[in-house]
Amino acid sequence: MFVKVTPRKKGNKTYYYAELVESYREDGKVKHRRIAYFGRVDPETARRLKITFSPDFDSFTNLNKVKYLSAVPYGNFFLIEYCLKQLGMFDYFQYNFVSPDPHITVSTALKGIKAMLFQRLLQPDSKLALLEWLPLTPLKHFLAPGELDLQSLYRSLEVLQANLKHVEEYLYHMAIEQFKEDSKELYYDLTSSYFEGRKCIIAEYGYSRDKRKDRKQIVIGLVTTASGFPLKCKVYPGNRVDKTTVKEMISELQEEFPFQEIVLVGDRGMLTADNVATIEELGHKYVMALPRIQSKKYLKDRDINLKSMRKITTDLYAQFIPGGENQRLLLCLNTQKREEDREYRQFCLQSIQEQLERLNNSLGKNKTITSRDEAMKRVGMILKENFARKYFRVVTVNSSKNPLGFEIQYQLKTAQIEEDEKLDGTFMICSNEQSYEDEKLIQVYKNLSQVERAFKVIKNELDIRPINHYKPVRVEGHVYLCVLAYFITKVIEHIAHQKKLNKSAPKILRELSQIALIEIHLPDGQKKYSLTTMQEEHKEIFKAFQIKNVEIPDVG
Repeated sequence: MFVKVTPRKKGNKTYYYAELVESYREDGKVKHRRIAYFGRVDPETARRLKITFSPDFDSFTNLNKVKYLSAVPYGNFFLIEYCLKQLGMFDYFQYNFVSPDPHITVSTALKGIKAMLFQRLLQPDSKLALLEWLPLTPLKHFLAPGELDLQSLYRSLEVLQANLKHVEEYLYHMAIEQFKEDSKELYYDLTSSYFEGRKCIIAEYGYSRDKRKDRKQIVIGLVTTASGFPLKCKVYPGNRVDKTTVKEMISELQEEFPFQEIVLVGDRGMLTADNVATIEELGHKYVMALPRIQSKKYLKDRDINLKSMRKITTDLYAQFIPGGENQRLLLCLNTQKREEDREYRQFCLQSIQEQLERLNNSLGKNKTITSRDEAMKRVGMILKENFARKYFRVVTVNSSKNPLGFEIQYQLKTAQIEEDEKLDGTFMICSNEQSYEDEKLIQVYKNLSQVERAFKVIKNELDIRPINHYKPVRVEGHVYLCVLAYFITKVIEHIAHQKKLNKSAPKILRELSQIALIEIHLPDGQKKYSLTTMQEEHKEIFKAFQIKNVEIPDVG
């Protein structure tokens, strides 16, 4: 029994038709009869059919004994494994890692880390969920033999945390040598992530970027290259203030990496006199934005006139402003952002005014408001969380026209509005780097968005939350696991971009998940694997990564 493929030419195209046939003798001659008809197939499908229906089938009866045990997504797993091998990540870790725990070897820990890395990239969930998910995936083909349990996963995180120095050495090596990120600019920003429980000793109440003031949290600091490749990460207690982390971070960067000079790029909250002094004492440079309150001081009596500014791009204008000693100040104005700021302010002002008018008209009719205190409490609720609340002065005044004997009146702080309008669409860059042209200085600062994007991916796509660990070492290990997952997504997108493949890493992995691995058990006990047909978009992706053959390895 074998698969017969018949080519048929129609016009300029050749089509292939496959059928399963059986040989038999009749009158001393060998003849063929059709057992099953597969219809039109592409050459790749025909090849796989020939492998699947091999000489193991000697009769039609055997066909009914074939067992198709599973079909699981495979193409996405294969690409991740291919990238990990090309990057030599786990070879590097195997050579350099040590285990601080006698109950787990480096090899077992790396198996756990690898499994958790795949999960974070493809099905982010808890460590317990990983154990349920693992048998439903082709991961057994990429992991060394041996069982993983919940405790070994937790211990794997501790091994990862104990070897963060080697992880950062690896990330630096890959960024600088593999991806040629040799620029001296390093981008630093912080975010926060809250906890479900309250037992972790480094979880504290603090400024929440997730708008969860009711939850304890950690603060995460991340340093990336100009293109967004992560270099270093630190986990701080949840009440740590952004500006207090700069001295520690830049000191560690200088100690751990062979940078001759660093240009630290950070956001407004990091620009303090102490931080500037520390950076300059260490012989480095900085590019940061002035906090809004400081910008107001510089621009209070200044007329921001486009005619006196230099056009950088269609919507962006810049003007040098005298600053302090050894300090450059560059005023930037984005005209599109200015219009957006003003439209948003007007929207917020109008929203508050309409709500106050409705509230005023309801006095004496609303049974829940029977006093001035209750009315002002409702005013507070209207103003709360509204950007424009600072522009209103709201009071109650006596009124014989109202059954309650009072009414609500408000005044707009027009001087405050006019003052803030001057700053619409503006930002001020502060730097001690004298060699950059204005355009370069602006571009360097705007690249800070790479860190912001890293946090967005880590939070929204890699699902760093929920964080349920209470041991600080495991929390830090979990955070770094997410950083490594982000590094892989960055590598995938970097290669895709180089090859003009306009697809994000999640989209690439989703599309490749359509390539399924089929496990087949033959009548004679043999186990075989086959892959479903690749579509053109799959071939395009593999071509970009220079993958010629999608193989089915088996380390077990």
